[in-house]
Amino acid sequence: MSYCQKASLRRICRETLTHTTAHGISSILRSKSTFQKNCWIVFVIFVITCMLWQCSELIIAFFQYPSQERITLVNNSKLKFPAVTFCNLNRVRKSLLNSKYSFLKKELPFLDNDFGSNLTRGTENDHEYSYSLDYALSKLSIENQAEAGHQLEDMLLSCKFHGSRCDKSFFSTFLHHKFGNCYTFNSLTKMGSRGQLMRREVLNVTKAGFSYGLVLELFIEQDEYLELLSHAAGLRFIIHDQKDMPFPEDDGVNIPPGQESDLAIVKVHVHRLKAPYASKCSNGDGIQNYYRDAYKVGYTREACKKTCGQMHIINNCGCGMWEFPVPKGMNVPFCNITNKDINRCVQIFEDMFAHDELDCSCPLQCKEEIFELTLSSSQWPSAVYMDEFARQLKSSGGKLAQVASNSIRDNLVKVVINYQQLNYELIEEAPAIRAIDLMSGIGGLVGLWIGVSICTVAEFLELLLNVIIFTVKKRLIRKNKKAPLNPYMIAHQTFKPIV
Repeated sequence: MSYCQKASLRRICRETLTHTTAHGISSILRSKSTFQKNCWIVFVIFVITCMLWQCSELIIAFFQYPSQERITLVNNSKLKFPAVTFCNLNRVRKSLLNSKYSFLKKELPFLDNDFGSNLTRGTENDHEYSYSLDYALSKLSIENQAEAGHQLEDMLLSCKFHGSRCDKSFFSTFLHHKFGNCYTFNSLTKMGSRGQLMRREVLNVTKAGFSYGLVLELFIEQDEYLELLSHAAGLRFIIHDQKDMPFPEDDGVNIPPGQESDLAIVKVHVHRLKAPYASKCSNGDGIQNYYRDAYKVGYTREACKKTCGQMHIINNCGCGMWEFPVPKGMNVPFCNITNKDINRCVQIFEDMFAHDELDCSCPLQCKEEIFELTLSSSQWPSAVYMDEFARQLKSSGGKLAQVASNSIRDNLVKVVINYQQLNYELIEEAPAIRAIDLMSGIGGLVGLWIGVSICTVAEFLELLLNVIIFTVKKRLIRKNKKAPLNPYMIAHQTFKPIV
């Protein structure tokens, strides 16, 4: 390339860079002295270094995937009513143990009145007695265990929802190792006329307040309680979402007899983010969940942990515990705790499970509905209503007539469950730095330190385009100069006439 060509390329670059909006570069080119130019060069290098440092910090922060919580109050004209599960605090009816299942007393001598009166009592011993009862009942079929527990038709005296009557068809049931039969109102299934489970529509409420919820009057049958094991009387209530498995041993409130208990609920919906964000939540895909197989429920962290505990017991002790469901399709026997080796093995893993020491990968669920409760109570029935209520019970006959004489407040429970307000709290985990935030942050830093904007980028693109055009033109000119000339013209130029 000739000197003229060099000067032309230099002129193209200089003309663009002298007037660019990236002020540091133009200041270098416009400097009138070497000292001034060197100062501007040092300064430009400094600001570019600062810009690169802050941009790198912003990029590193983005790839750490920080998150923040966003709380919103959502107003609705109607809300889905939650599932309401209740269990009797007594596991099994005494009358059934004394009659149809009296053979179990051979394994449970502490249930015998004469023998039980000489037993040592205390927290540890009571736990052993309860453990032995659970093991003995686990030998019965699911149907027989359900029969031995308290029945809904005996317990349910009155049911009203949103001012309309409801009956046992609004309830589904499941068997719990500690509380026996548990009944769920407004679940995703209902009992058909022949006892079969059917899909049902979830109930909604359109108003908040005392008069627009669920009102239950229940008979706890305290005369059926086991003396040595039933230290408290009443019902265990759990308010939960329809897709979640209720765990009465971990959640819920006890409702005593002789009171009207009002449970005002406020719904909180939590939405978490999956990995790589900190919550690393899961919808349960690819995670073993025995409760989903047994009860057709969704994924929860507690269900995952209990499944993991059962897996460790099965893999290490060769049997399953009755308090957890067993894997579907596997013929796993229940652990025989009378065998010392098996009992020792089970105790080791149950202690590890209780202290959360098992190697279980159980992330939080991505979507969770929590129901915050406010409990208030009053005496029920009142003194002035007692006589009239007793008269109504006597007319019903059976056990209720006996209860009406002297033990109404020891056996009857009234519960009112309603929304405190129709709006609910939405707690969302959101990215603290989104991709658009990263781009905006980098653009702001580049503009702050070196004054570069989109217009400046366009100027450099124009410069690049001019350089490319200049280079292509010069290459074409060079190629044309090196092309061979016409032979006739060469011969004509070399011929010289003789003078």
